[in-house]
Amino acid sequence: MCGSPAWWNGTRTVSTVHASEDGVVEHDPESCRRRARCSSKSCDVGSWTVYEDADDYPHRLFGLDLVVSAVCMFVLGMETLTASAAAHLCSRDSVRRWARWVASLAEPRDLEQLCARLDPDGLPPPTGPARGGRAARVLVLLDRLADLMETRGVALRGRGCGLVRVLHDRLVRFGEVFFLTRASPPLRADPARLPL
Repeated sequence: MCGSPAWWNGTRTVSTVHASEDGVVEHDPESCRRRARCSSKSCDVGSWTVYEDADDYPHRLFGLDLVVSAVCMFVLGMETLTASAAAHLCSRDSVRRWARWVASLAEPRDLEQLCARLDPDGLPPPTGPARGGRAARVLVLLDRLADLMETRGVALRGRGCGLVRVLHDRLVRFGEVFFLTRASPPLRADPARLPL
């Protein structure tokens, strides 16, 4: 904002989006944010959303269950990018960004080695769809890892697919947070850290 006079310029509605128990995409109650526009045509900002409270979050929030569902639907070849985004009430860019985030969580090779250590005959088959690539492999391997951990007596504290169960467990046990909006720490496939 350059300090020039500004005026009110509409509103912006935001809400939290998540998947319910039966997989239906739901919105939490919406809240309205006011928008403003600068009178100067040379202003770098131009227009902005006004956050009146310190705890106002600037945009829609998506729950981890919904993020994983959208990524799975796309990278595992069930739907196109457009169809996955529409089904989850988000943009194609969000699904694409979330797929990159999933792909960056762990090295597939490390997850494969850990799964093979826990069950030498239990590796999942290679993922088929070319568009899923690394993200699809990470999802499949985290599902397998979560299943193997539970068969070995580790009670994971999360529910749902392997990614959700493993990340929720890491949060509860170790306080590790894996951010969607900035670089997350690598998910270390370290057998010494598993409570087996």
